[in-house]
Amino acid sequence: MNLISWVLRFLIPFVVLFTIGYYVPGFSALTIPWLIALSSIAVLGDWLINRAMGRNVSRWGKGLITFLVNTVVIFFITYGIEGGHVPLRASLLAALLITVLSNLVSFGQLKTT
Repeated sequence: MNLISWVLRFLIPFVVLFTIGYYVPGFSALTIPWLIALSSIAVLGDWLINRAMGRNVSRWGKGLITFLVNTVVIFFITYGIEGGHVPLRASLLAALLITVLSNLVSFGQLKTT
């Protein structure tokens, strides 16, 4: 993957979590450093699991993996943040938005040959 692909993969969760922070209780405790950490962990976790699954995973499978990884990362990492307990439904909503936006961007077209 090239740099543009990594930056987009990082920005999508960052922007979604930043925006949801204004509307959903629990996300408001996420400061910029925590948003950077959550976005980085979500991107790396998604990349590692997709890498372990191989290239024969369908687009729906990758979307499901992205959804599950983002839900787990958002829900469990926010327990370590003071005042940042995010309800499961809010984690599912944020993960769904991240997954939909990530699937709209075709990272395969961003590869350089």
